[in-house]
Amino acid sequence: MVGALPRPFLPLPTAGPIAPRAGPCNPAAMVDYARVQLADLPAAHVATDVVRRLRQAGHQAFWVGGCVRDLWLGLQPKDFDVATSARPEQVAQIFRHIVEVGVAFGVVRVRHALPQAGIHQVEVATFRADLGYSDGRRPDAVAFTDAEQDVLRRDFTINGLLLDPMDLTAQGAQVVDWVGGLADLQADLLRAIGEPQQRFAEDALRMLRAPRFAARFGLRVDQKTAQAIQEQAPQLARVSVERISSELQAMLTAPSASTALRLLADLHLDRVLWPELCAADPGLLRCQNSFKALHNQEVGAPLLGMLAVPEGAQWPLALAVLHQPLRPVRPADLGRSLKLSRPHTQQLAAIWQLADALAQPVSDPEAIRHLRQDWADHALRLLLACAPESPHASWWHAQRQRRAATPKAHWWPVLAVTGDQLLQAGLAPGPAFRTALAAAEDAQLQGGDAATALDAAKAAYARVSG
Repeated sequence: MVGALPRPFLPLPTAGPIAPRAGPCNPAAMVDYARVQLADLPAAHVATDVVRRLRQAGHQAFWVGGCVRDLWLGLQPKDFDVATSARPEQVAQIFRHIVEVGVAFGVVRVRHALPQAGIHQVEVATFRADLGYSDGRRPDAVAFTDAEQDVLRRDFTINGLLLDPMDLTAQGAQVVDWVGGLADLQADLLRAIGEPQQRFAEDALRMLRAPRFAARFGLRVDQKTAQAIQEQAPQLARVSVERISSELQAMLTAPSASTALRLLADLHLDRVLWPELCAADPGLLRCQNSFKALHNQEVGAPLLGMLAVPEGAQWPLALAVLHQPLRPVRPADLGRSLKLSRPHTQQLAAIWQLADALAQPVSDPEAIRHLRQDWADHALRLLLACAPESPHASWWHAQRQRRAATPKAHWWPVLAVTGDQLLQAGLAPGPAFRTALAAAEDAQLQGGDAATALDAAKAAYARVSG
């Protein structure tokens, strides 16, 4: 009932886990209850305290969405969101430290510091119903309402669950389900809440979230939901590149990326996202195999110092694997089309450059020069994922193992020959100096002593300058 005052707090019975419900969900007709064990995490304690304080102020409040789903599945939630009958200004009166992230839509973040656990943020959203989506992304207006109507506006039943952390027994905390999400989780089913056509017309990005959720949790997509996505797939083009890239990053850096790509093709979303890639790789079959191989690879042991791989490096690697069938596409062009950050574009370029350099076995000094670069392991993983049957695959694998096992000092030895020593040896400064120094280092990398390195430098200098 849009616009109505929140209903009185609904008393929650203590029923045990439910059995799967047969037939389509009719959330207005019934509500399911179950219990689930809470996670002993600092963020969970903060979210519980947020609910407690909202309740003490006379408001309804629940955990909502993905955190409830993950707890039911036995997974560790990344964050905990709270839905409440309190308006944003009322939340601000209860909590001292808040961040206004979407007050017009009833959303704020509560910042809470825990001793020895740092600062945690909990997103707190007022129960609402959305009124129209003329831009296919944001509601034109919202009406603050009750918990049930708030759930009914969400995307998929598995994300429409509420949890009362204050109603806690030995069997766990109470889960409230108006949309059949628990039954769908038990049936391994991904289903849109209400009418799928309406859900996807409200926000077309939801169509892209469907294969990500289905792949991540091993669900099959409900037939009616899948049909609506197939019919409305062209509307995905209305979504901003930034939002699509963010969703794809979460999808393609997960171990389930290969399955997600198959679902993208089955749901006809691939041809909207990547028409050129689909022409080069119909059905994304090659990409699916590459991502399956990528995530089956054994990641090398952590490396030290300058050989360590920067955090967050999986996204550039995923982009390289995905677009390998389109090579020689330029990283700069791809970065512009996907609106990648400059670091991600540079990382993608480095991976492809090193992959080209290591595509065939090279001399040991040359291999060392490539292998000591930050992105060398990613380049080798790219080669092994996209060309696992190559005659060079065993060499690539050996170089990964070598890179992981070799001490840093071997990759960056103290140079036995310097520019000053070349000057003392009678060599004149000039462009040939760089070649001479590289030859000296090559000799050293092959086990040569200082004298051998100096002789190699003189020989290289003579070839270039003579």
